[in-house]
Amino acid sequence: MEKPRKKDYRQRAHANPFGDKEMFYPPSPYTFDWTKYFPTNEPPKYLDIGCGYGKFLIARSHEARSMGIEIRKKVVAYVEKIKNDNCCVVRTNCFFFLPNFFKENSLEKIFILFPDPHFKKRKYKARVVSKGMIQIYRYILQNKGRLYISTDVKELFDDMKTKIEEFKEFKEVDDVLRDEIENNTDEANRAGKKAGKVFSAIFELNDK
Repeated sequence: MEKPRKKDYRQRAHANPFGDKEMFYPPSPYTFDWTKYFPTNEPPKYLDIGCGYGKFLIARSHEARSMGIEIRKKVVAYVEKIKNDNCCVVRTNCFFFLPNFFKENSLEKIFILFPDPHFKKRKYKARVVSKGMIQIYRYILQNKGRLYISTDVKELFDDMKTKIEEFKEFKEVDDVLRDEIENNTDEANRAGKKAGKVFSAIFELNDK
């Protein structure tokens, strides 16, 4: 099969996370049949929120079952063409539906890499690192699970880092994946190299 070309799946860089209600979500993580996504019917261990065209997602799938979340239809279609059996991409909304997919204490790693910065103050509520969203990440992460963030926008990085640090259960750590989250994503190749600077942090959950 000919490898799909990204130019055939062009879509605007970001989409309104509250603007499309036609997204998939299971009624409960306790009854969800994962065989649609993984042959073993086991849930993923890694979650990539806003996985883009899947470069980082697919790389991580060689380590563990990995799930990418993306809200852009054409981007999801592209990733579905190139993914392997140990990763999947789902078109859904992380603001509303993460607890529908994941049980408490179920994920080892959550990646939030180069998210939409939502520069306008009135759109800050759409940032994927907020007090409410961090509570959800804390719920679905295992004890010693890790939350990874990266961006080329300094203001956004400071905002995300400050919000996470307000939760004392999260402690900043170093990690062998730091170079990967800074340099080996679709967005890093596009944005970071142009800007010349990428900001990243890794936090470990220690409350369970």
